[in-house]
Amino acid sequence: MLKITLLFFLLLPYILLGQVVSGKIYDKDDTVKGAKITNTTKQTSTYSTIKGDFYIKASVNDTLIISSLFHLKQAVIINSNYTKTKVVIELKKDINTLDVVLLTNKTEPKPFKSKAYTQNLGLQIKNDIKNNPHLYKPMASGNIDFVELSKLIRKLFKSKKTKKPLISATTYEQFDSLFANDKFFNNKLLENNLNISKKHKGLFFDYCDAKKLDSNLLKKENNFILLDSLVLFSQDFLKIIDNYNKSK
Repeated sequence: MLKITLLFFLLLPYILLGQVVSGKIYDKDDTVKGAKITNTTKQTSTYSTIKGDFYIKASVNDTLIISSLFHLKQAVIINSNYTKTKVVIELKKDINTLDVVLLTNKTEPKPFKSKAYTQNLGLQIKNDIKNNPHLYKPMASGNIDFVELSKLIRKLFKSKKTKKPLISATTYEQFDSLFANDKFFNNKLLENNLNISKKHKGLFFDYCDAKKLDSNLLKKENNFILLDSLVLFSQDFLKIIDNYNKSK
């Protein structure tokens, strides 16, 4: 019996290394979905479900950072109790994130079917790579040729026969100016919440330009609608970049 007990304590540190910590995230109103949980010790991350639940590998003394677009960041240090019971984390809302916004049916964009559109655009990119392989040769440094990729995205959008828009569409310059001067739409939001890296910033603005978004959404009262559109755009944009890298 003594040998078994001794063996257990010797193996305990290794057992704890493989623990999966489960938890639930909520705020004062409801559970929080889509919150990012990052284990900064192990450099891994995951996201909470629609019910606020999450699961992530963690060991005692690991640090978890919980971040959400409309909440303040919170850090949690894992102790032995967290590996045995569910971690319950309450986030505080960031009340200074947005001014009061006015939502109207007139300016709200039509629902965008991101999955079907991304698949179609990805297929067009693959076909173009097959027909024009010389345009996709890597540069001497081994990095992506963003100029050529930008041309490709613009070419695919311009090739679609669409009716002449009756609205004034946002441009690359407007997005660039917005993220350079606005207190809310800034580089921090771009990198931490939309997951757009610095090297992809210009290409992402090109993508947004091609989407021909109503320029009225740049007004303060439509900030929430603009943010919702940018979230969808960033998700589709990152899928295109991923498909492009896989094609290479």
